[in-house]
Amino acid sequence: MYKIMMFEGGVYKFNELKELIEDLGGFIIQELVMQTDTILHMAFPVEDEPVIRNKVKELGGKLIDLPLAGTEILVVTPSMGKHHAVNPLCDIGEYLRRKGAITHIMGLARGVGKRIAQITAQELLMMEEFDALIFLVGNLKECIEAKVKIFDAVSVPYIVVGGPAEVDCAHYVGGLGRRTDRMRRKEEFDKLELMAAKLGEVLDEKRREVEEDPLAASPLFIKELIEMVIPPTPGEEFPIVVHLDGLRLLISDIEASKLRDIEVGKKKLGEISELRKSLYRGYLLKILPEAVTGSVF
Repeated sequence: MYKIMMFEGGVYKFNELKELIEDLGGFIIQELVMQTDTILHMAFPVEDEPVIRNKVKELGGKLIDLPLAGTEILVVTPSMGKHHAVNPLCDIGEYLRRKGAITHIMGLARGVGKRIAQITAQELLMMEEFDALIFLVGNLKECIEAKVKIFDAVSVPYIVVGGPAEVDCAHYVGGLGRRTDRMRRKEEFDKLELMAAKLGEVLDEKRREVEEDPLAASPLFIKELIEMVIPPTPGEEFPIVVHLDGLRLLISDIEASKLRDIEVGKKKLGEISELRKSLYRGYLLKILPEAVTGSVF
């Protein structure tokens, strides 16, 4: 199992840290060098964390935990109108990014109305492309309890956030309903932290399911192999997004046709994964369990 953290520090002996990560069997997810400052997102085996911490201390940098790294989260609001898509939407998305997640926002086409709200079939398929969802509802308890029934159709992990302190709904976090100003106060940040912790809990459940039926290869390892064949375009943001059980690939149709023949150990990528066009963006690569594909090494 890999742990993902962020290094912040200078460029002095920075390459030694990168070499150490590679020697430990880890991966460099993202690297940003700005004159004398460096930011590095890295993944390494959990048991090697003390080694990494000692090296970072030697370099005079600091490590920041990214509990939601390696996931893509969708924040869903009943509509994109001003009645629903107000300040908490941006605050929630930004806070999750600080925790390492890649976030997106979607407004439902028919999410308005206590009795008539619904999720369309296409919206449901798009939602299930993500690792987890956050449903952002409003401030009226009666309305929320009527609307949350439509979320039962979703098969991916999710939490619900809204204004009332308590609502009869699983994985609910209160104090994050519709408001007219940004969330800047300590007690408001505490609510955002509680939301991130609750989201981490539902993602941990999915991680345990993946670990019980291990994937044929780690998504981080597959990402590195793909980048050898299809180098990222300079300046392009997140051309490959890591999921818990696969990848989202922001590539062209011609580049996608090259993926199947990439060698992964003694097998090819097409034999251990399923590739399909995303309804939302790019391509989705789902890595199959080792129980289905057999050992690749």
